[in-house]
Amino acid sequence: MESKLDLLKRVQKVETPAFLYTRIIQHLQRVQDAPAPVKWQFAFAATAILLLVLNMGVLLFSKPMAENGTIEPVVNSMHLSTSNELYHE
Repeated sequence: MESKLDLLKRVQKVETPAFLYTRIIQHLQRVQDAPAPVKWQFAFAATAILLLVLNMGVLLFSKPMAENGTIEPVVNSMHLSTSNELYHE
């Protein structure tokens, strides 16, 4: 029984048209030169503005955790180190 790698030895090279490479390059250049549709530009701008407003809202209207003392249970539950030591000696 042949192994899977031995089956690859029977694969023959396929003849390709001479102009195939130039057509691929032309297609890639057309795609690169094409501008993004206006709908996509509008959607990207709207999403960026929405994320910016959302982040600013969270930053401005959230209460700092250190004031109401809720940061310690989070640190303890995640087993985070509160010291600045690099090595545990």
